[in-house]
Amino acid sequence: MAAMKPCDHTSGRGFQLSITPMTSIVSSGRGMTRREMLKGLGFGLGATVLISGCVVPAPSEDPRLPPPGTPDLSPFLDGVIAGDPAPDGALIWTRVEPRVPGAEMPILWTVADDAAFTSIRAAGLVTASASEGYAVTVPVSGLDPHSWYFYRFEAADQSGTQVVSRSGRLRTAPAAGSSPDRLRFAFASCQQINDSWFNAHSAAAAEPDLDFFMHLGDYVYASDTNTLTREDYRQTYQRWRKQPLLRDLHAALPMVAMWDDGEFYNGISKSGPPERLTAAKQAWFEAFAVLDPGGLQAYRRFGWGDLVDLSMIDVRAYRDDPLENIVYTDSGGAYDPSRTTLGAEQYAWFTQGLAASQATWRIVGNPYNISPWKLVNLEFLRAFRPDLPPNAGIYAPNEAWDDYLQERRDLLQFILEAGVTDTIFTSGHTHTALVSELRVDYDRPSTPVAAFDFCTGSLTADPDPRKSFLGDLPEDAATEVLRAAERFVLNSNAPALRHMNLIDQGYTVVDITPEETLVTIRNIDTTNPDAEAVDGARFRVRKGAQRIEVLPTPTHKGSFA
Repeated sequence: MAAMKPCDHTSGRGFQLSITPMTSIVSSGRGMTRREMLKGLGFGLGATVLISGCVVPAPSEDPRLPPPGTPDLSPFLDGVIAGDPAPDGALIWTRVEPRVPGAEMPILWTVADDAAFTSIRAAGLVTASASEGYAVTVPVSGLDPHSWYFYRFEAADQSGTQVVSRSGRLRTAPAAGSSPDRLRFAFASCQQINDSWFNAHSAAAAEPDLDFFMHLGDYVYASDTNTLTREDYRQTYQRWRKQPLLRDLHAALPMVAMWDDGEFYNGISKSGPPERLTAAKQAWFEAFAVLDPGGLQAYRRFGWGDLVDLSMIDVRAYRDDPLENIVYTDSGGAYDPSRTTLGAEQYAWFTQGLAASQATWRIVGNPYNISPWKLVNLEFLRAFRPDLPPNAGIYAPNEAWDDYLQERRDLLQFILEAGVTDTIFTSGHTHTALVSELRVDYDRPSTPVAAFDFCTGSLTADPDPRKSFLGDLPEDAATEVLRAAERFVLNSNAPALRHMNLIDQGYTVVDITPEETLVTIRNIDTTNPDAEAVDGARFRVRKGAQRIEVLPTPTHKGSFA
């Protein structure tokens, strides 16, 4: 027998079988029974097996399942996640608590047609190690397109007993070239741990018929001064994963994720400390069902048959520093053509993908708003300042696409000139709902609309602005002051900005068919654990349209133009 390596092992007698990690089997057509699956992986008789030098309990034909109401037992305290659906499979993720710190820990993974796991379609072995924070991301392939599956993991707990994780749901995408009749997903961002509840997460998990959940970043809020190393960032994710409603959301819906600045530190750009940036990226890839193709690159693209091409863009890691000056009345600054939020390589990848897309719709997962956000429109000064640059104004100190105004103009101009139509950005970061029609020159209503931007509010509450800034006023009066501020900003950004909500939290649901895209902003009172989500605003974009339609909403919130 080969010499034992440090591993998470149990003592015990029995037949020992050497199995190579990442060994996997796939059953096409009829699913396997658990006995057939174990036999296919090479497990034989005996109380223990030797997996890559580690003696571990042999998987049982009748595994111990989590008791009802306690779905995340040790060693699976961070739950489970599926992500990045492909036509023949997806990625599945978990993290385990090691029995022996520093030791490797074998994990069995299983994918089945049914929640009882009586029809197993794929299974395999993977080893969790300290070098990756005991997190594993498993590529699962060989599944049927456009289908739902269940998945789970098994590993030894602190007593050496083999434990089964809770099960999660996995989704495969429609086959390339197929014509699905719809895609329905939710997107959100910004989840702080504070006095508010994670009830928006449970509401999203209960939404009917969602294909996946898109998280656009600020999933965690790293400390600007104290989160520095890879281990610091790992512990930050582990802190967030203690939220049971967050883990429930992950188990219920596949996740398509992208980072924002909360996963790094405030104001992150490409000029940040290299070691810290690398540590944050490594910890992020460890924490999600996302594979690094090389170079810690998070931007990527998916297809949903011929209905949707989805691009997830990274607006943080390759960008120039944000601007401190928010008054745009002179050339330079945001108008500098060399300034970028995407970086040259990603910009080329993104624009080439848009131009090559043959899908009916193009969806862009965009961590911060691409829509303009002026606080005050200064275009009236043009009569006195003929040299005023386009779109002059005082902008929100939001460090988003407004800081890269010329790159945004170039991108939208490219979309128009390349004949790219029916493009929708789904955005986050602002903690404020913003809905906009995107023009190259957004102060000129006669110019064509190149794309649309729907920016969602936050999943959890900030300090209530009515109390923080208007605490001397009754709540109804403070609410009306903020609604008046929304209407002022809508006017400053006319005709681009169609909706704004400074107050309410929640997430956004997108329904896409070949004929139209429906967008519903779902709001919920995150200070009330018993609150239910309501439709705060509803919109429609018809295929080929140049305008967003505002749909009637009895429970509407925010302001509209």
